[in-house]
Amino acid sequence: MLLFGILSAISSAVLIISNLAAGKIWSLFGWPADGGLIIFPLTYIIGDLIVSLYGEKKANVVVVTSMSLAGLMALVMSITTNFLPPYPGWDDQAAFATVFSSASRITIASLTGYLLSNLLNNHVFEKIHTGFIGKALGSSAVSRVVDNLVFETIAFLGVLPLKDFFLQALFGYLAGMFLETLLSPVSNRLYRWLKKFPLTTSA
Repeated sequence: MLLFGILSAISSAVLIISNLAAGKIWSLFGWPADGGLIIFPLTYIIGDLIVSLYGEKKANVVVVTSMSLAGLMALVMSITTNFLPPYPGWDDQAAFATVFSSASRITIASLTGYLLSNLLNNHVFEKIHTGFIGKALGSSAVSRVVDNLVFETIAFLGVLPLKDFFLQALFGYLAGMFLETLLSPVSNRLYRWLKKFPLTTSA
């Protein structure tokens, strides 16, 4: 099950990295976007590969495990920020707290959206009876609605002006779908290649 372990580790790493990057709000052609946008869509691609190769039950285990590890990261950073007194002469406590206090809210938002949307994604993926690309994009079109609504509401409602909040939620959905669609031929090719391995059998 070496390949399963590798895909699981990548899934966890991508989720944690996207949580850390999401604290940066940047302008993409005038649209507000969080930094996690550049990597978070990979969670869906990796999830689709896992559910197609190993089945829904094992894919759900990866979702829960990835969420738990990202939650551990958030807990450690919260303890580090709020309960460990800074060493005298170290003057970066305020900057450190600013970054990781916002990351805590974003992490909660991300973990909640990730859990709900990816469990839904895995279920819908299994119910669609088309080729890999059709299953991947169809399940993502449904689950990304949940992900964006949950994530944006918890992370940015009250932080961003209402107009920017709705624009970012809409843009996050459209941009995520665009990136996944753009990468779908690569994902499909990767799926066909991984399927040749003897240990990549469904549950």
